Amino acid sequence: MRKHFLIFYFLLSAFCVTAQKDWQLAIQTWTFHKFPLYQAINKADSLGVKYLEVYPWQPWGIENAVYPFGPDMPDPTPKMILGYLKKRNIKIVAMGVLVKEHYKTREGIEKWFVFAQKMKIPFITAEPEWEDLDEFNRLAEKYKVKVALHCHPKPASHYWHPDSTLKAMQGRKYIGAWPDIGHWARNGVSIMEGLQKLEGRIWGLHFKDVKEFDNVKTEDTLFGKGVCDLPTVLKELKRQNFKGVVSMEYEANEYNNMEDMRNNIEFYKSKIRKLD
Repeated sequence: MRKHFLIFYFLLSAFCVTAQKDWQLAIQTWTFHKFPLYQAINKADSLGVKYLEVYPWQPWGIENAVYPFGPDMPDPTPKMILGYLKKRNIKIVAMGVLVKEHYKTREGIEKWFVFAQKMKIPFITAEPEWEDLDEFNRLAEKYKVKVALHCHPKPASHYWHPDSTLKAMQGRKYIGAWPDIGHWARNGVSIMEGLQKLEGRIWGLHFKDVKEFDNVKTEDTLFGKGVCDLPTVLKELKRQNFKGVVSMEYEANEYNNMEDMRNNIEFYKSKIRKLD
């Protein structure tokens, strides 16, 4: 009897670990937007985080190469970045958030997909204009780079509410969701209701905490100190059998946030352990 119990316990434990093994803990490099990308990579490495979501136009900033991250970087800068990432054993798993400012015309959209493919980036997080959604979906299929919809605060973003994201995804196989739970809170959106509405189409999310609900100007705060109820968010992701990127973003204490990020990572890991 005891032997059978131990076998059952072992299998259950293995399942619980497996449930989170497909979660990639990443840092959205806007967290370090006061620094060039190579420093953001170093900071992530020192924090033990091996995945990044890089924001468009972040300056590379090494060996006099200050070119912004994107399709207009001259050779050999992309190869230099890939080499540096390999040296640090870090991967870019997403690029964004791509908005109209970055591509200006529909003809300019494809350059970002070519660049993402070149840099081996599987996701572009974006907020396309409504009239550009079909083009994003087409290019996502062509270049094998999926598009995931983000949600900036209202009124700037027309994806501020999950219903808009749902509508945009309809009939578009290569477009999914990448909600920012902090912005949902800022927008007065129930995080749990939003996650449940998007169930099955969430490919990643911006993981953060904010001080107030329904206040678009409220500030970020340390994980667990705000209104986002992060432990419940993680439980819901587990219930949904989520497999994707948990992209931490922290916009407080911008010039000196490493200790805060260590605390945020430890908070996340402690809550993950409690899911087992």
